[in-house]
Amino acid sequence: LKKLNLEGSYNLKELPDLSNATNLEMLDLSVCLALAELPSSIKNLHKLDVIYMDLCESLHMIPTNINLASLETMYMTGCPQLKTFPAFSTKIKRLYLVRTGVEEVPASITHCSRLLKIDLSGSRNLKSITHLPSSLQTLDLSSTDIEMIADSCIKDLQRLDHLRLCRCRKLKSLPELPAFL
Repeated sequence: LKKLNLEGSYNLKELPDLSNATNLEMLDLSVCLALAELPSSIKNLHKLDVIYMDLCESLHMIPTNINLASLETMYMTGCPQLKTFPAFSTKIKRLYLVRTGVEEVPASITHCSRLLKIDLSGSRNLKSITHLPSSLQTLDLSSTDIEMIADSCIKDLQRLDHLRLCRCRKLKSLPELPAFL
């Protein structure tokens, strides 16, 4: 089994043990409204490349350190119950955490040396950012209640080419931007 698409399974509350789905490359759980957490067995899906969890409105927990070696992209748009930024493999490239309940970006994100894009737009609980990986090319914080972005985490982003801060009504000052912009 390479692809498992459960999109729109509104009443699905939990997933079974996925330990034996070792060839799974794509998992789509979008609009599984009742799904509250992922099983810890997800960490065994070493070939998983992309996870879609858009509009999983009850999702509040991702297992700690899922560390999926092949995971490159995670979509989690519209998961308002998700308060904690999940720990990812250092090989992740794109994170879409749009309109989540995420409150902070952990320092461990700096170890994600292949991360190119983080989209946290609409995540109203996010108040500040102090850590970002140097590989980042795109950062979207539009429509957040962000108040502060540490100078040190933006000015050293030599690959940054797209910074979106639209409708950040509580942002008190613009961080120091990279010299090459």
